[in-house]
Amino acid sequence: MRFHIFTLSGLLAAALLTAQSAVADADIAKGKRTYQQTCAMCHGRHAEKQALDTSAVIAGMPHTEIVIALEKRKNGEIEGGGNTVKARLTEQDMQNIAAYIETLGK
Repeated sequence: MRFHIFTLSGLLAAALLTAQSAVADADIAKGKRTYQQTCAMCHGRHAEKQALDTSAVIAGMPHTEIVIALEKRKNGEIEGGGNTVKARLTEQDMQNIAAYIETLGK
């Protein structure tokens, strides 16, 4: 049983380090530019709106929650009006946008 616990804790540690590395590599300036070009019309200039009055206000959301939501929309797991835009985002775009949005809640 201990083997499984150590294996699981090792996997969780590796996943956390990967996530932290992605956040560290995020480019806030690029995220701002991409957000303004692809997201602001529905989510508001400062991420203060519910897009189409149906989504959560994303300003102040943690980085990981934003990336997960973008990935789920890109993959079609969550349906909505912005999915076609989100389908074009790269993993780096998502990290950059999330880093930028995170600055808006501060």
